[in-house]
Amino acid sequence: MTEQPAPDALGTRRGIYYGWWVLAAAAGLGFLGFGALIPGFLVFATPIRGELGITSAQFAFVVGAAWAVGNVASLGAGWLADRYGGRALVLAGGLLCCVGFAAVAGVGSYWQLLLLYSGVAALGRGIGVAPNLMTVLNQWFVRRKALTMTLLNTAFAGGAAIMVPLLAYCEGQFGWRTVILWTGGFVALLTALATVVIRSRPEDIGLLPDGDVPVAQRTGQGERRRIEPTYSESDFTMRQAVATPAFWLMTAAVTLRIAAADALVINQIPMLVWKGIPEEQAAYFLSATFLAIIPLRFGMGLAAMAVPSRWLLFGGMTVGAVGVGGFLALSGYPAAAMFVLSIAATEGIATLGWLAVGEYFGRRSFGSLVGIMTVSFGAGSLAAPVAAVLQLASGGCYFLARRPG
Repeated sequence: MTEQPAPDALGTRRGIYYGWWVLAAAAGLGFLGFGALIPGFLVFATPIRGELGITSAQFAFVVGAAWAVGNVASLGAGWLADRYGGRALVLAGGLLCCVGFAAVAGVGSYWQLLLLYSGVAALGRGIGVAPNLMTVLNQWFVRRKALTMTLLNTAFAGGAAIMVPLLAYCEGQFGWRTVILWTGGFVALLTALATVVIRSRPEDIGLLPDGDVPVAQRTGQGERRRIEPTYSESDFTMRQAVATPAFWLMTAAVTLRIAAADALVINQIPMLVWKGIPEEQAAYFLSATFLAIIPLRFGMGLAAMAVPSRWLLFGGMTVGAVGVGGFLALSGYPAAAMFVLSIAATEGIATLGWLAVGEYFGRRSFGSLVGIMTVSFGAGSLAAPVAAVLQLASGGCYFLARRPG
């Protein structure tokens, strides 16, 4: 992974900044890989529970534990990505995730399911998929950070919206074991192809963020080759960032937001059944949730170019809390609509939280800072009864987190 291609092979291709190719590869991997391996796994809840003889609570623990393991793994992965680059982590972590996911096709007990999905697959996800793809992209763009982060995170949501109903259909046709096996293999191939394109930093191929060209190349005094990254005063070290109140307010905010969102998404199908929605329709409401997130993420990302992100984050979390209250007060399809509104609102502004980290603290330690933030997310599956309170608290923390300096 350390050898660099010839100068003519990378950089600009027919006038296109190579960062856009990195974005395309990361978005494609996020669209299909994230959508299939993470929210897509939820569509197998009913057949897995029935065949293994486990309860809804036990299955929810499998998913919650997987997210906790992945988030803890991202702490070390973020540190490694900041220092050595994220490209190798995308390959190693992505393949490990796919192997663990595909192996679920052969499980015969609850403990095997925990080991393979909540252990192996989750560890790979935390190393190579999320948030490492964001860490890579944060290196390539500064002025266009809002647009590119929005496109990447919209791809995550779009993949979930497409893959959830597709996997649900395939499961009905071929059975959950066959679908899980082939999905893991397909995403492994996709991961390998994506890392052919992805590079950790623009400096690896003699460029600067946003397509800027080093002075030596502009004046004809140098050829394109690897250069050492340079950072400005707005690029905080990890020590500088963790010394600011803004970092800890944002950490509290994102922890509360994801705790509430994870609790709702993990338990969405049984909670909708509790409110009178037929179980066979509940998976399609899950798909509708992610479908609604797509325009919201894109629109909020564009709005962040003109409106301070902390205002948008506060508004989104407030709407989410109102949606949870409406769900608890209603029943049937009106309750389901409020449920979709709540998750869509809080996940629709999710990009802005990560965007704010990049805007506030720069490129130098983005992976390490995001890793610190994600390590505390694992309790989300226990938070459903107080989701609205968590959402309001999250919005308040985002509102108070002013940009340092």
